[in-house]
Amino acid sequence: MSTKKATMRQKKSKKQQTGTFQRPDKPSRHAVKPAQRSAKAAALPAPNGSYFIWGSHAINAALANHNRHIAALYVTADQADYLKGALHSLPSARQAALPEPQIIEKQRFDRLTSDGTKIVHQGLAAAIMPLDDLHLEEFLFELPSDMPSRVMILDQVSDPRNIGAIMRSARAFGISALILQDRHAPLESGALARTAAGALEDVPIIRVVNLARAIEELKGANFHIAGLDMAGSFDASHAGAQDRLALVMGSEGKGMRRLVKEACDEVLAIQMADNSESLNVSVAAAIIMHHTQKK
Repeated sequence: MSTKKATMRQKKSKKQQTGTFQRPDKPSRHAVKPAQRSAKAAALPAPNGSYFIWGSHAINAALANHNRHIAALYVTADQADYLKGALHSLPSARQAALPEPQIIEKQRFDRLTSDGTKIVHQGLAAAIMPLDDLHLEEFLFELPSDMPSRVMILDQVSDPRNIGAIMRSARAFGISALILQDRHAPLESGALARTAAGALEDVPIIRVVNLARAIEELKGANFHIAGLDMAGSFDASHAGAQDRLALVMGSEGKGMRRLVKEACDEVLAIQMADNSESLNVSVAAAIIMHHTQKK
């Protein structure tokens, strides 16, 4: 072997050992990809007291709700025209009250959740302020006396996704309001808004300190109170003829608490196959809402 070739081979070997030699057509497996660099970008800022919502249904419903204060709007470049069209369809006064949308890269949307959970954002997000809760007294005072009404009471249902799904069904079946216990129910959140698919803007939430006391107040306003339990005495359609009806759903694990169940006028059951398991609370709520629509 010639001295020149041996010298070149030695130089090449040293470069491989020190890690400085790379084939030009094969990047190092440790190289940071553009997507990885983007994922480490700073999280989107949310003004104090606000929270993020995402997805077209939740965003469009919030934009259309003049009672909803939107602190910031974010959109990816490929969705900018879509958002522009949605904004232009709103009344001019509402458009003037909304912030200018900010275009950001898609990977930054993955930082919207505190735990980094991947979300289906569709290139749209907003930082919004919670709506003011409706008071039970106010709701009952404004309720027309000559119209049937349905409300849904949730006894310590704690999963925001279940509540969001129930709100979506409530809008579909004409439920007038959702009543929650103040201390044992989740606040508005992005997960709740996403599952509600816009219904968070349409179905009023009433938060009360004591559900049993709220039930008595509803009875005083001529509401019939029907709880739902697997061991209920009546079929789910039994209460459908009532003009004013309050449906009570228990928590995901324990169902209705004893005092709440005792406050009900009747307890209904959904007829199922003998070998079937209990239903998810949001599924059961949708079924009971459908069965007890005013006939």
